[in-house]
Amino acid sequence: LSLQETYFPSFEIMMDELRDYRFYSDDMLHPNSTAVKYIWERFRHVWISDAAQTTMKDVDVIQKGLAHRPFNPSSEVHKAFLRQLKLQETSLKSRFSHIQF
Repeated sequence: LSLQETYFPSFEIMMDELRDYRFYSDDMLHPNSTAVKYIWERFRHVWISDAAQTTMKDVDVIQKGLAHRPFNPSSEVHKAFLRQLKLQETSLKSRFSHIQF
């Protein structure tokens, strides 16, 4: 692969598309979280396959579910949520046995 085929222009995106100061942190040197998210989305679209992106979304849903703190942990709604979360986790682990949560 040549440099053009492997280079991702994050610097150029920052300089050309995100040149407004609202995309910089307080020090006016580094990109802020909005700029980082924008560049990540562009990178993801170019370099990460659709299948991998689907898996990343599945992992994100499970991780957010595991981090959730319920108002009432003993409620039936929360118990059903945990059962559904466990099913999602089991399904993902069946495809990717190395994944740990």
